[in-house]
Amino acid sequence: MVPDADLLPHADHLTVFFASQTGNAESISRNIHEQAEERGFKSTHFVLNDFAKVDWDKEECLVFVVSTTGDGDPPDNSTKFWRHLRKLKGVGLTKAKYAILGLGDTNYDNFCQTAKKIDTRLQELGASPFYARGLADDATGLEEVVDPWIKNLWPALAHQVNSTPTIHDLPQPHLSKEEEIIVKDIIENEHLHQSSSAASPAKPSATDSIVKGSGSVDALTKGIESLAVAAEKAPNVPASGYKIEVDFSTVASHTNLTALPRVPNANLKITDIENASNTSTTSGKTAGSIPSFIQTPSRLMSAKVNSVQCLTPEDAVKRTLFVEFGFEDDIEYAPGDSFSIWAPNDESLVRGVLAALGVRDEELNKQVRLEGEGIPSHLQPVQSATLLDIFRYSVDLTTAPKKANIRLYADHASDLSDKQKLMFMASKQGADQFNAFRAQAPTLLDILHTFPSINVPVARVIETLPPLQPRDYSITSSPMARNGHRRWSCAFNVVVYQSPEGFKRRGVCTPWLDELAGKVPFGKAVTTGFEDLRLPMFLKPNETKFNLPSDAAKPVIMIGPGTGVAPFMGFLEHRAEQRKIKKRLANVGSGPRRSLEDMFGEMWLFFGCRDRKKDWLFREQMEEYKKEGVLTELQLAVSREENVPNSAKYVQDLIKKEGKRIWNLLDKKGALIYVCGDAKGMAKAVHDELVNVLVEHGGFDRTAALLELNKWAQERRYLRDLWA
Repeated sequence: MVPDADLLPHADHLTVFFASQTGNAESISRNIHEQAEERGFKSTHFVLNDFAKVDWDKEECLVFVVSTTGDGDPPDNSTKFWRHLRKLKGVGLTKAKYAILGLGDTNYDNFCQTAKKIDTRLQELGASPFYARGLADDATGLEEVVDPWIKNLWPALAHQVNSTPTIHDLPQPHLSKEEEIIVKDIIENEHLHQSSSAASPAKPSATDSIVKGSGSVDALTKGIESLAVAAEKAPNVPASGYKIEVDFSTVASHTNLTALPRVPNANLKITDIENASNTSTTSGKTAGSIPSFIQTPSRLMSAKVNSVQCLTPEDAVKRTLFVEFGFEDDIEYAPGDSFSIWAPNDESLVRGVLAALGVRDEELNKQVRLEGEGIPSHLQPVQSATLLDIFRYSVDLTTAPKKANIRLYADHASDLSDKQKLMFMASKQGADQFNAFRAQAPTLLDILHTFPSINVPVARVIETLPPLQPRDYSITSSPMARNGHRRWSCAFNVVVYQSPEGFKRRGVCTPWLDELAGKVPFGKAVTTGFEDLRLPMFLKPNETKFNLPSDAAKPVIMIGPGTGVAPFMGFLEHRAEQRKIKKRLANVGSGPRRSLEDMFGEMWLFFGCRDRKKDWLFREQMEEYKKEGVLTELQLAVSREENVPNSAKYVQDLIKKEGKRIWNLLDKKGALIYVCGDAKGMAKAVHDELVNVLVEHGGFDRTAALLELNKWAQERRYLRDLWA
């Protein structure tokens, strides 16, 4: 019988693309690429912004792994691809077959929007899917979708791409004989809480695997400005990790371990640099004193600190800072834009991790190069750097581990009990223990402290950790204000807290900024004490057009509790400056006079806080804008206030209360809606209440109301800037 030609593989290779913001999509796509090669397929691997390296007219099999950021936005390393995709016309991709795996978070309404949009656009251009689209949810665990999607990809791929038959049908995941023995021991051992009686061998230096150069290695390059000085002044005492407690008593009841993740290939090599002082200029520092191997999507700038003000008293639940930054050159930005700060990992955490990995003090400041085919994209620019700087700026030490990391650590644990527990957590049967472990937000140092026999090479740690991300903050100022093009400001909560287990936790950037500024007390703005401080940052224009409308006569409804009000303070400052200019111009010339109310649309602000006396941020400014007529309506919700008549607890309660007036503003005057803040709770509740407004006051049924809000979102009339 002659097989159907359509069922025979016809492509000679596959191309794997990724678009990744935090590194998850890149890691998963690399896993697919490496497994494909192991199974006998010829495969190439690219970030989406490198689309021009591929001849799209000849591509016959494409695999995409793409994440979604914010409220449905594509990752930064795919923006060029999107511009290209929008320009394409016709059906020029009729040869191409593709598969898409999307990563998202159902805390956001536009779940996996990037994957869905690529899917739609590729079909419009004539391509067709050869495998069902996968949409993985980070809110419940990416592995629940990712693992079976990859497992079932291989038989689908076998009908599309030629491969080496003897390798093609490898099981997934495949275990070595030693690993099969370990799995068997896990099942048979009923005393997992007891450590192995055999003493663990002494740890060799974790950098013994570094390829040594024959020349001398210089100390850390000089010329590091204010941030380096701050780092040197920071305590160099390594932090101690916490022991994470998880109940492993049910392990013995399982007769088999399945779905163990594949450990990524070991591609990274750390090489000592000969004559480091004469090597690449990447050993120096860039604007704001960060290593020049850091790559940013827009120009990196060095900002000085003009002022710092603590907006909340000591007895408030959260410590909130208002910081103004200054620049030597003019910066073009708009209210609603944000900026990113590239903060280092906590110094004591960095040194604690390196000490736990067995790195000797004399090795911390040696100049090294990161090399290897197919290493993660954020590591490729590291041509000359110290291990200290790599762990400060390149890798994320605080994000909870993925199962592949746990499996890697199991492979490198010398104690049988540690190895058993780690391998069990990496399996499908250990899902409860894995989730309980992750729920305690373990840092890498906590993992190494909890399982002290882990002796993983530094290179394996660096290449398997996710990249450290810059932290984004909304701009609270207007370029139209005094010196506005050479300054901007932001407001943020300092993330320092104690977990339910009693562990002290801290964010990466906000406590670092607070400490650099000297932890200013509640009260007036402080303008001295940080004159020499320079911070590395870059502008992020809002891709969703979360900016004031170009038609100033359009009304705007702003909804932002807590620090979600930050961009709206920029909106209000901008509108106040516009009104001042129009008012001055109204007295010039002999033409007809127009009132400011005719020139500018209404501005409504819905703000929420816990206690009006403690955390009503920007209260004086808001009340002044209301007095001047800049702000038409100021609505306040206070969640922890008791026995106050007609008070609202949350901003969604205010929307319900003012539903009729809001509908009139939307229906009669074409108002725009802006929402900023928490995606998980507030944004969903506000969205639901807006649906109710359309149903109760606009005459829509619920389905029609949902469709109308979606249409407004597409028209940039309903805009959201959210975080999880």
